[in-house]
Amino acid sequence: MALSDACSEFISEVDEAARRLAEAVHWYAAPGMPLSYGEEIDALRRACAKVDASPLDPEARAELLRLAVAVLRYLDTPPDAPQLQQRRSEMETLIRLLQAGLSAEDAAEVPAVIKDVAQENERTAAAAARLRAMLSKLGKPAYDVAIKVISDIASATAKRFLGL
Repeated sequence: MALSDACSEFISEVDEAARRLAEAVHWYAAPGMPLSYGEEIDALRRACAKVDASPLDPEARAELLRLAVAVLRYLDTPPDAPQLQQRRSEMETLIRLLQAGLSAEDAAEVPAVIKDVAQENERTAAAAARLRAMLSKLGKPAYDVAIKVISDIASATAKRFLGL
């Protein structure tokens, strides 16, 4: 077995994992599920479809991985935590607001960017920079609302970077 064979096998395994995730997303989006999900379902569907359509595109794979990590972190909160519903509502409002004013490609990144801006982690500063670029594409009314929501949910690092 050559190194290229090992790389090919790895890529095939990632493709299979993306297909399994797409099937799980479809299953969890079914009507009547005990837990209802929001934009994360649609964002995961788009990212999985992008990987399927472009199997050797590393950016599509990276986007799917970033999104899956963001959804994992966001949903890995106890269901009865008092801050979960408020945070979810604020994040959904911000995601919809940003997605409405952006290209499809930028809109697909919004949930992951918001997730990283809302928490302190190694990607917070980079996410704040990406968010700043997204905000510059919005009209004044949408920008004002977005800034208000961001100031409520953003981490201290993100607030400093955004000048809030």
